[in-house]
Amino acid sequence: MHLAGPRSVPAGMPRLLRSPSGPVPLHPIVRVMFSTHLIRACRTVMILMGVLAAPSLAAQQLGWKGTTDASATLFFGNTSQWVVAGASQLAYSDSAIELRGEVHAGYAETATDSGGSVVSRRAWLVSVGADRTPYALLSPFVLGSAESSLQQRIARRYSAGAGGKLSFVRKPDATLSASLALLWEHTAPMDVDSTTNLDGSRLRWSFRLKASRTLDERVHFTHVSFYQPSVKAMQHFTLTSTTTLAFDLTRTFALTASLDDTYDSEARRRGARSNTDGQLLLGVRARY
Repeated sequence: MHLAGPRSVPAGMPRLLRSPSGPVPLHPIVRVMFSTHLIRACRTVMILMGVLAAPSLAAQQLGWKGTTDASATLFFGNTSQWVVAGASQLAYSDSAIELRGEVHAGYAETATDSGGSVVSRRAWLVSVGADRTPYALLSPFVLGSAESSLQQRIARRYSAGAGGKLSFVRKPDATLSASLALLWEHTAPMDVDSTTNLDGSRLRWSFRLKASRTLDERVHFTHVSFYQPSVKAMQHFTLTSTTTLAFDLTRTFALTASLDDTYDSEARRRGARSNTDGQLLLGVRARY
């Protein structure tokens, strides 16, 4: 006599609940466990969604904002030198996009033993960028810049690229983010020398670390660092850092102290006195 095999089990039925006579009803304790795990899973998903959405909801100063800085340093006595610098930044941001532009310029003169003076510093930098979903945990961006530097013997340097930014902290009183980009760069040295072969294009990695912190109601700390090695030759790199401490006088104006430091591994090969170029500036900032 042919015996009928076990009944087919509906798809997705747990192995422990199979029976020749059909599915076995779940024990009340098992039902409670399944319900508890389901609630926990849903709650975890909701928390993760809230964490990912929190930066957008907590975003500050949506719309247009900008700053303008004017700084100077003066030396006298055995060394007679004066330095002036200015910078202006303008940005627009909302939950979908952030657009920004920056202009930096610096100029310095140093007295000579003959009683005259020489230009010891003359530099400018223009940069633009756009971030997609700037207040998200991870946001893509594009950027481009053009610059010139007498002290680093750079006639022109152009760069453009794209990358991604990871925001670790975004609070009203503190921010911390890191980014990675791939840049195309073209550098034209001031002193063309066929032996150095520094006039040309290359690809660079660009690692950026940016942090800000409100230390007091009126005291604000910001820091930005860039490490940009060549893709093909990591020993050729630039390292730039800017650290600023601002003390609010009013809601619009603040006193600033900024330390700028730049290292270019190929500056001396272009004819510069040193690969390192740094300055400490005191100034005033206006916010709008």
